Amino acid sequence: MQLLALIEMKRTYSRKDVQDLLAALERQAREAMHLAKLAEEEAAKDSFQAYNDFRSKVGEFRALCILIEGRLKSVEGVRVDDLREEYARLDTMMLGLLVRASMRFFFVLSAKTMLPLGARDIFVSELRSLYDASEKLKRPEYVGKLGEKLQQDLDTAEMILEEIIHKAPALLNF
Repeated sequence: MQLLALIEMKRTYSRKDVQDLLAALERQAREAMHLAKLAEEEAAKDSFQAYNDFRSKVGEFRALCILIEGRLKSVEGVRVDDLREEYARLDTMMLGLLVRASMRFFFVLSAKTMLPLGARDIFVSELRSLYDASEKLKRPEYVGKLGEKLQQDLDTAEMILEEIIHKAPALLNF
């Protein structure tokens, strides 16, 4: 019975709780921007490490987004429209960064004559991530906020990635 009572009891959060998480989300976004630049530079040197670091930071960002979305639904007795807008702004910014960074990284790699072992698996995972980003961009709160250019970049990144995946077996460096 106690477990049922806990499940039914809904925890509430203060406006400050959400503001603090939004500040952390903004820090994550700034760090991701830095890592995205490094990833592009390192891709030209046949290194995935910086891109892996970037993707890890994006994962941290996404995890924080989940917390924020939950807290926004459970803020007690105050308006949070401005906090929702700030969250959408940061999330939109990160989606844009993810798409652009992926496109640049994949473009550099698409010119390679050989790829490291395991690259195909990484790229299949990346294709799923880009698909998820595309689906999120179709949500009403995001439609029209990113512009035509970002949608074109997303389409381009997906095409480049699909081509790399298709060519990967022949390009793998054993």
